[in-house]
Amino acid sequence: MLREAALTLGYYAVPLILTILIESGAAYLCGLKKEEQHALLLCNLLTNPFLNLILYAKHYATGTGVSLPAVLLLEAAVVLGEGFLLRQLCGKQRRYFALSLLFNTLSYGTGLLLAEMLF
Repeated sequence: MLREAALTLGYYAVPLILTILIESGAAYLCGLKKEEQHALLLCNLLTNPFLNLILYAKHYATGTGVSLPAVLLLEAAVVLGEGFLLRQLCGKQRRYFALSLLFNTLSYGTGLLLAEMLF
């Protein structure tokens, strides 16, 4: 039981930590202000666990993964949600939907590369 709990925690913690590291680094390189970086962190703390909960529930219920079109649809929802939240939290001075697309593409792509290398 403890082993399963640790695996479940790792299932949520590892993608969240990687997402925060990658997207925070990209936000810094793109010149986002501290307040914008904090808003991005908040967005990631909201959307990443929710997305992984959906993916985990699908796998747990069916024993199979989620199809690529479904993953892309879920990622698109995350991009739109984060873009909306960033715009609400930070104002209209930047193109937050484009930044959200960039950041999420970087973090998702890096996750795919790491998964290929490790598994």
